[in-house]
Amino acid sequence: MAPHGKELSEDLKKIIVALHKDGLGYKKIAKTLKLSCSTVAKTIQRFNWTGSTQNRPNGQPKKLSARAQRHIQRLSLGNRRMSAASIAAEVEGVGGQPVSAQTILRTLHQICLHGCRPRRKPLLKMMHKKARKQFAEDKQTKDMDYCNHVLWSDETKINLFGSDGVKRVWRQPGEKYKDKCVLPTVKHGGGSVMVWGCMSADGTGELQFIEGNMNANMYCDILRQSMIPSLQRLGRRAVFQHDNDPKHTSKTTTALLKKLRVKVMDWPSMSPDLNPIEHLWGILKWKVEECKVSNIHQLCDVVMEWKRTPVATCEALVNSKPKRVKVVLENDGGHKILTLWAQFGHFHLGVYSLFLPAV
Repeated sequence: MAPHGKELSEDLKKIIVALHKDGLGYKKIAKTLKLSCSTVAKTIQRFNWTGSTQNRPNGQPKKLSARAQRHIQRLSLGNRRMSAASIAAEVEGVGGQPVSAQTILRTLHQICLHGCRPRRKPLLKMMHKKARKQFAEDKQTKDMDYCNHVLWSDETKINLFGSDGVKRVWRQPGEKYKDKCVLPTVKHGGGSVMVWGCMSADGTGELQFIEGNMNANMYCDILRQSMIPSLQRLGRRAVFQHDNDPKHTSKTTTALLKKLRVKVMDWPSMSPDLNPIEHLWGILKWKVEECKVSNIHQLCDVVMEWKRTPVATCEALVNSKPKRVKVVLENDGGHKILTLWAQFGHFHLGVYSLFLPAV
């Protein structure tokens, strides 16, 4: 007898129907084909009701036709910010068929389109992409010895209680107010510090706190006091990198760099992703969050741990330069998709703490 629950083949179902038409009863057919009597009965009854031996499809039939699904796909890919409700209204307006937003969501999920929070990236115009591509092509021919003599610099803001962006936590029901699941806040925001720093493949350079709004004169003071000593440690072949912030490209700053005979790298606008120091800022900010600082003085103490960053960390970030350049070329000057994990190979969040010593 056939195993219980096993689907009969279409050929076997047709034989059952043919034997029944020849006048054989359920029991005789079952004995002949070594099937249960109920299986034979159900097969014949289904044929009498539907005129076919095939099973009816499970569940409700699809509400949307293949054409409507293609239309939904075109709408969502044409306008990535279009809501499910707006797509439903558009589909109903064209086809006259009422469709719910939930049906639109299910259809989009079937084609692997999911609603996600967009990554924040500098707006790249066509001229920016061309400049980035040209920069990548020029630097593609440079060897690692050139990159090892570059002093990378940048400014960043470090908040007392984490970043200004939206954060998410994994929590279970009833854990809404658990210490690990809340974001601590204080009156007036808790404060922050603005810093300027620099690094090279040989390690971190000077770090300087910025008080108030920085102008060109203040930036020139930072260059004299902090940048020049760091640059001199790299030798005569040293090249200084900074972005195209108005303070960096002002006449005052340009004149000072020319007077000090500093070689300055040509830098494409809107390109923080090409600067390895950006990832070092990320490591430092993670360290601040891990230390759970509660006031500005503690924040400054943790930030000064910058100087104790292992040389291996800086070297690994600078060595990622060829990858950064390659991906920019692959994206025709667009944003690269290179995470911190890609810089260090098989990387884990817990390793963040290894790059900066504990306070």
